[in-house]
Amino acid sequence: MRVLLVKTSSLGDLIHSFPALSDASRALPGIRFDWLAEESFAEVPTWHPAVAKVIPIALRRWRRDWRKAWRSGQLKAFRAQLRATRYDLVLDAQGLVKSALPAFLAQGPRAGLDGKSAREPLAARFYQHRYAVAREQHAIVRLRQLFAQALGYPMPSGPADYGLHFSQVHDAAVKRLILLHGTTWPSKHWPEYYWAGLAQLAADKGFA
Repeated sequence: MRVLLVKTSSLGDLIHSFPALSDASRALPGIRFDWLAEESFAEVPTWHPAVAKVIPIALRRWRRDWRKAWRSGQLKAFRAQLRATRYDLVLDAQGLVKSALPAFLAQGPRAGLDGKSAREPLAARFYQHRYAVAREQHAIVRLRQLFAQALGYPMPSGPADYGLHFSQVHDAAVKRLILLHGTTWPSKHWPEYYWAGLAQLAADKGFA
């Protein structure tokens, strides 16, 4: 089974999708995913073994000058790449109009969140199969539920498995901790002295 996963950005949102990929791989042996992701994050999906190919999309860059993107042939080339494969399912896991539109262009039956579950209800109009997923849950749980419904297997009850192979990124022999402090929303900001305290705790535990 070949699935196109549409989850374009941002970094944390892409990582949130990994447990759902692991669930699907266990429930449906042989399933393979292509992933449509923002070009600046195109490396991230390759960290999961279920991802066969990444299709980059340059929405952030194109938005600055759509006419230039059209005249240069970038939009035409992107559409051709997107439609080069016929998928068994095109799954929009983002639930936004900006993700639903490229999903609509892809070849294959389209699935995503229903109007009450998606962040932008209008996005649901682009799908042929719509699924209800309660919004008051963590994003990881919501994605695992969406994948289970869309791909037809029972929702796993075990802990989330990200399937990450850190040996591809760093020396596995080194206990390394990466602190990602940058975020867009002010409500997600953490005081600097909290970060300093966390870093000290990590160092005390032997992390680099």
